[in-house]
Amino acid sequence: MFDLLVRKFIRNYENIDDSEVREKYGTLCSIISIICNLFMSSFKILFGFITGSVAISADGFNNLSDMGSNLATLFGFKLANKHPDADHPYGHGRIEYIVGMVIAFLILFVGLSSLKESVLKLINNESVSFSIPAVVVLVVSITLKLWMASFNNKTGDKLNSASLKAAGQDSLNDVMMTSATLISTIAILFTDLPLDAIIGILVSVMVLKSGVEIFKSTMDPLLGMAPDKELIEEIESYARSYDKVIGIHDLMFHDYGPSRKYMSMHVEVNADDNIMDIHDEIDNLEKNILSKFGIMTTIHMDPVDQNDERTKELKKVVVNIVKNINPAYNIHDFRIVSGPSHTNMIFDVLLPIDDETAHEKIKEQIESAVKAYNANLYCVMEIEHSYV
Repeated sequence: MFDLLVRKFIRNYENIDDSEVREKYGTLCSIISIICNLFMSSFKILFGFITGSVAISADGFNNLSDMGSNLATLFGFKLANKHPDADHPYGHGRIEYIVGMVIAFLILFVGLSSLKESVLKLINNESVSFSIPAVVVLVVSITLKLWMASFNNKTGDKLNSASLKAAGQDSLNDVMMTSATLISTIAILFTDLPLDAIIGILVSVMVLKSGVEIFKSTMDPLLGMAPDKELIEEIESYARSYDKVIGIHDLMFHDYGPSRKYMSMHVEVNADDNIMDIHDEIDNLEKNILSKFGIMTTIHMDPVDQNDERTKELKKVVVNIVKNINPAYNIHDFRIVSGPSHTNMIFDVLLPIDDETAHEKIKEQIESAVKAYNANLYCVMEIEHSYV
């Protein structure tokens, strides 16, 4: 059903990297969710009025509150696709993450309210009463919410949208809570145990857990989460396939929201090659990374002397020294400046992102090993951490 609506209302629906297409997906999901919640709200409030059930009417008003998160998602997609301006030159894509965080707070609020209500029911030994109309309403609600969760999660995964994934989880949480009520409503025919309260507590804990997970998943991109390792390896492999590229380092990745990703890297090239030929290939590499991966890339070229035997010999010495300290360490931008009495070796030492070793200690170890090899060698080095 949802796929049929996608094909009918979204032109070029397969081009999910296009910001306009992405906005239309978010708009469609939000509008369908609003219609479904409006239907369920009206249905439950009407049934509650006819049967005199306060619980059913209250659940109907809860569906009205669910429309708030749907509206937040709708406006979130609209604002996220807003054109960059002078104050926000990288666009407004992170609004999607903020909307996901708002929905996470709503889920946590619902979870805490449900937990409080369930605990009070357990303390006061309250139980639900069996009602055919209530069972009908609950089954209809579960069926519709399952469908809503299905298309929101499916589209959220397809677009990698934090707000749609959060909306999908919100619908699943409603399914769990309504299913708990349905089970306890039927179980009251067979037992006097306060199953409604017990199941309610268990479901509330699950809802709170999902709220925390959604909050974390939306907070991480805002804080600057490390990019996917497989993606970086694929990009580096692709860049190394170019003839002029000798090595890659200092790669940095910035996520300003879906379809708004930026990257910079240093690429080592042969110092003896024609600079215009190198520049032409690097230009093509930047354009092709944008086309292939959807990432705006800036590349800095580092010339490397590949023909000087002395440079190659000393670089090998330093690499071995650094690897002996820690096999995870590496060096780049190695060059030498030779004089009549000594030689300066200039290079950067790259540490893993989570390495907490004091930089001065590493420098002392390297310098000590270099002096043991040759007292006339001096190190001019910078210690830095990987960003990916």
